Amino acid sequence: MKKILFSVLAIAMAAVTFTSCEDVPAPYDDPNDNPIDEPTVIEPEGDGTQVSPYNVAATIEAANLLASGEETQEEVYIKGIVTDITENYDGGYGNATYSISDDEDATNTFLIYRSKYFNNTSYSSGQTINYGDTVVVCGRLTNYNGTLETVQNGSYLVSINGVTGETGGGDEPTTGEPEGDGTEANPFNAVAAYQYAAALGSSETAGPVYIKGIVSKIKENYDGGYGNATYWISADGTFDSEDSGNQFYIFRSKYLNNESYSSGDLLSVGDEVVVYGTVTNYYGNTPETVQNDSYLYSWTKGEGGDEPGGGEISGNSITVAASDFGLANNTALSTLELSDGTTLTFDQNGGYNEPKFYSAGSGSFRMYPSNSVTISSTKTIVGIAVTCDEYQGDTYNASGDLSASSGSINVNGASVTVTGASTNSLTINNTSTTTGAPSQFRIVEMTVYYAE
Repeated sequence: MKKILFSVLAIAMAAVTFTSCEDVPAPYDDPNDNPIDEPTVIEPEGDGTQVSPYNVAATIEAANLLASGEETQEEVYIKGIVTDITENYDGGYGNATYSISDDEDATNTFLIYRSKYFNNTSYSSGQTINYGDTVVVCGRLTNYNGTLETVQNGSYLVSINGVTGETGGGDEPTTGEPEGDGTEANPFNAVAAYQYAAALGSSETAGPVYIKGIVSKIKENYDGGYGNATYWISADGTFDSEDSGNQFYIFRSKYLNNESYSSGDLLSVGDEVVVYGTVTNYYGNTPETVQNDSYLYSWTKGEGGDEPGGGEISGNSITVAASDFGLANNTALSTLELSDGTTLTFDQNGGYNEPKFYSAGSGSFRMYPSNSVTISSTKTIVGIAVTCDEYQGDTYNASGDLSASSGSINVNGASVTVTGASTNSLTINNTSTTTGAPSQFRIVEMTVYYAE
């Protein structure tokens, strides 16, 4: 009887309350008039095996079953994206502490605590983790006083962006064979130039000598404002590592005829060059040409390009920003159509991460190692110009590790251009073998140029 009476009184009070307030305006906006977005929900996936690792949601679900202080007896495999690093592998303890999530926005996170390196060993040297890397970790889980994490020194790194300790894991590239004697008739190749300069004393100089190679990476092109260019060359045009011995660093080298650059064509990755000048072992650790004491002696544009002096982008064009398509954040990319019918087709190409659109900043298409984008049109495409994302000091141009199926590609900071193309379908590939921010190619805006 008391319960019934209480219910009747409660209903009566509610009726009086709503009646007395119905004509009084709310002193603040009703949140129901502007509903907020629903939080992102990520479903658990995987079974914890090497073939099908837990995603972070599944890892959290499994760890939540543990009592405080309890540990799992069996090891499980976990896959996620590095979103926070407390201590990297080179911090001095031989292990690393970091957080992983199922997305780069850190919607959900799980702590990888004092986790060992590849092959369950303590770290001594090799590749470390970076923000944005996709990692697989094998280990035991625990509920440490309410914190869900891996057991201290009870887990280890299996792979970084699909690269395992057995297939890379920080192994140094193999150095090629030195060739040439530094003369005009028989120039040093990049390996020989590196070894010649490395044998010098700290900041000692030698030469001048002739050095021949293919541009493998560009740090600063001739139009950067200094009248010179800084880039690497190798024997075959591939870039592996600055200190592998396969690259030679051409530092602030002048233009053709030993002149400061004022106008003319620019270098592209894949161009074959001969550089003439003095070399040094800068502070005993960087073999390179002496600043402004070398110049571009001869130059042959790479396959698909034109001879120096031509190849500038011109003609009819269309410009589109990644944000123009109205895509939701964290959208996987497939094929997008521009207003003139040209299409952009994105492909994962066997890479560890699929290309996606993220709305952070100005909005960008994010392409990870091995990803590609193919620009197709009924009109003849003669060039492409891309503006890359720049954020917190990082320029997301895949460290210059890009290739094009037609024409000659040039990377200059946040600007990426393809010139000398003549095709209806042009593919740009992210060929980076690095990790984290340096490996990503983020497209904020693209201009497609057509033949007249």
